[in-house]
Amino acid sequence: MKPVVIIAPKFTKALSWIVDITAITLFPFIVSRDEMSDDVLQHETIHLLQQKELFVVFFYMLYVWDYLKGMVKYKNKEKAYFQIRFEQEAYAFMYEKDYLKNRPKYNWRQYKV
Repeated sequence: MKPVVIIAPKFTKALSWIVDITAITLFPFIVSRDEMSDDVLQHETIHLLQQKELFVVFFYMLYVWDYLKGMVKYKNKEKAYFQIRFEQEAYAFMYEKDYLKNRPKYNWRQYKV
């Protein structure tokens, strides 16, 4: 799936109240503060695939659930963000060039908050 990229610095800055957002995936778009590196584009494209697997709405429900669970467990908003299972997969494979071609479906399930 080829992402639709939108450059919107004011939008991403306005959303940066939890962590500093340079890009965000809102199916079927990737909204970025600036031009993205290939690594960041891959990270966000992994989120597109995750969202597609979960019919978008279930992705966001589970994303919020993971974040809240992480906040209770770690009592730190940045740690909670990085422990979201979708973020764990995206960060783990953002530098692997062939990952998007070979990614197993539902690979985010191997991660725990």
